[in-house]
This record gives sequence, C-alpha cells and structure tokens, in this order.
Amino acid sequence: MTPGPSTTRTLIVLGALQLGLLAVLGWVPAAHRFPFPGLALFGAAFIAYALAARHLVRSDSVAAVGLIWLFAIAMRLALFPLTPVLSDDVYRYLWDGHVWLSGTNPYLYAPAAAELEGLRTAFHHLINNPTVPTIYPPLAQAAFLLVAALGSSIAVAKALWLACDLGTAVVLARIARETGRRADLVLLLYLWAPLLVVEVAWSAHLEPLGLLPMSLAILWARRASRTVDARASLAAGAALALSALTKFAPIAALPALARRLAWRLAWRPVVAFAVVTGILYLPFVNAGSHLFDGLRTYGEQWWFMKGAFGLVEFAVGDPDTARRIVAVAIVAVVTGTVFARFDLERALLWVLGAGMILTPTLHPWYVLWMLPMAALRGARAWLLLSGLAFLGYFGASAYQETGVWPQPAAVRSALWIPFLVVLALDAGRSLRADEALT
Repeated sequence: MTPGPSTTRTLIVLGALQLGLLAVLGWVPAAHRFPFPGLALFGAAFIAYALAARHLVRSDSVAAVGLIWLFAIAMRLALFPLTPVLSDDVYRYLWDGHVWLSGTNPYLYAPAAAELEGLRTAFHHLINNPTVPTIYPPLAQAAFLLVAALGSSIAVAKALWLACDLGTAVVLARIARETGRRADLVLLLYLWAPLLVVEVAWSAHLEPLGLLPMSLAILWARRASRTVDARASLAAGAALALSALTKFAPIAALPALARRLAWRLAWRPVVAFAVVTGILYLPFVNAGSHLFDGLRTYGEQWWFMKGAFGLVEFAVGDPDTARRIVAVAIVAVVTGTVFARFDLERALLWVLGAGMILTPTLHPWYVLWMLPMAALRGARAWLLLSGLAFLGYFGASAYQETGVWPQPAAVRSALWIPFLVVLALDAGRSLRADEALT
C-alpha cells in the first residue's frame, strides 16, 4: 500500500492540532492551572491522537512514515526549551550526577545530609524528598553522571532522554516490520502519545533511558527464540538488565525470557543479566547496607493515585498487609507468564501491567513503561491509560499553593474505572477469538 491523500490530509490536520494544543499547554502560563485548563488541553491533545490512530487503523492505505516523524519531532522541539513545571524529578537527577562527579557515592547520603553541605548547588532547594537517599538504579546513575560531566543542565538531560526516545521508536518499527505488523501505526501510537511528549520533552523524565534497552530486549529475544541464536539470547538478557537498572520493574520478565528459549540457550540471558547487573553495581558497593535505603523508603511510604491497591488496603485495613498481598499477586502473574511460555513482549505486558494495576504509587510518567508494548499490540486499554494517567495532575495547582496534593476518590475512579472496563472488554474479546479458533 502507498500513502493515500485522505490519510495524509487527516494526519496533517490532527498532528497540527495536537502540536498546537501541547504548545499552548507548555508555553502559556495560564494553561498551567489544574484541573482547568491544564487537563482540558491535554485531554483535547489525547483525543486528537486517538482520532489519528483510529483513522489509521480504519484506513486502506498506510501513512507516510516521514509525516509521522515530522510531527513527532516538532512536538518534542515545541516543549524542549521549557523548564519543567509538572515535576521536579530532574533536579534529583542533576544532584545525583553532581554528587557522583564529585567523587561521592550518591547512595550514601540524602541531599539534605550535613556530609554533602559543601556540594550544594543553586538548584539544591528544588530537590524533592531531600531527606531520602536516591532510589535510582546504576544505569540511571551513569546517565546522571554523564549529564553532570556535560554541564549539569536540564537541556542536556532532555537531549539524552529524547535521543533514547527516538531510538526506541526506531527499534519498535523494526520489530513491527519483522513480525508483519504495521510500522506506521506502531510509530504513530508511540511517537505521538501526548503523555510521552509532555513527560520527556517538557518534564525531562528519564523513562526512555529504560524503554530503549527494553525494546531492544524484545527484538533480540524474538530473534533468539526464532533462530536459536546464542548471541541474540545474550544480548536480550543484557538489554533487559539495562532496562531494569534504569527502573527495577522489567526484572520481573527475566524468568519468562529464559523459559521461552530453547533449553540450551535458557541460561544465557540469565547470566548476561547477572553480569551486567554486577558490573554496574560495582562502583557503589561501598554503600553497603545503605544501597537500597531510598528504595525501601519509597516502597514503605509512597502512594499516589492508587487503584486496586486501595481496594485491597480497604479490605484488609492495613497498608503493610496490602503490600504483602499485592506482592504475592505479582509473583503469581510472573509465575503464570513462565508456565504459559509467553514471549518477552507479552510477558512484559503482563508483569508490568499487573504491577501498575496493583501499585500504591502510579505517577503519570510510570505509564510510559507500557507504551512500547501497547503500541506494538494496539492495546486499547493501555493506550487509554496513557491519556487517563494525566488525571494525576488534578491536584498540581493546589499542591503548589498549599503543599498538599489532593487525590479525590472521584478523580482516582475516573482514572481507573474506564481503563479497567476497556481492559475487561478486550480480554473478553480475546477469549472469544481464541474459542472461535478452536
């Protein structure tokens, strides 16, 4: 198929509309008020994105891939110069890199510690949770160090994340072509996702640093499974380790990756994962028992826009018991992916998806970890969640004024219920399709 004029015109109109809405959201100070007009502008941009995807799905011609890339880059450039407003995470990134560049292990001390008083910078007062040591794994720390060495600026951090972001799109397009899927649709679903553009190009979140190796792991795991390729199996394990060493969750798919491969290859990704993990943790071993202090604090105390976790917590009446129940449920999902011999793409969809549904903490940018699999599979529920997740910013303006971030039950319900309904409908449709085949 070749690009049709109707498809091209539609994508130009909807791409320009989404670009304009995101530019207004970012550049107009009055638009930074939440819930209105901030949520309305983002919601309209997401509707434009959804209409573009719907048109492409129903079209009898492919889209011009160059056009998709053109608008994707324009959206990112439109927000790139802006200082983050919705999140202050980038200042923790800059701080960790600055501390390590000075020769101090960033896992040893919290930013407010007296031991680091001599290292304080002009942005020190902007660091969130200054009494909590860093939670970020070693690959993230290596990236922070690189940013610090290149000038310790938000622009440098954004440039690095955006390079990984665009690289992820290239890998996803390759996976689509190798598996007989529509690369144009996969690219649009990934590159035009408004949440991705806002959280990376504007808010400077590091998620693409982990999405790129995760996507490479999917590519190489598929090749290893299909051709019994030893080198590809090693590469898949190493890439999955790099993704997990950006944020830990992808480690849950390692058992499924090993199980899927031929028995003589199954040990290779596990060894590659372990070697890469050991090498990247080596510079930080002097932190000893403090290595995971920040992560423990995060796991025990954080909560934000909780969905199913909130129901479990209500049922048992204790957050610690709820966390244990949720942990058991996630282990059960991981075990299920192993016994079902899911490929890595499907295993990641299940284990990361279960984690997001059951987590006590769902910041909007966390949903980006589902986007590569959602784009590849056209997973409606997870694509919808990438729009609904922005409801997490409902209380942003109140927080800036009062220091308290309201999370009304009605807003959390508006985030979770439509997503769960669509997820259930899609699951039912999938089961009916399986029954029809049998």
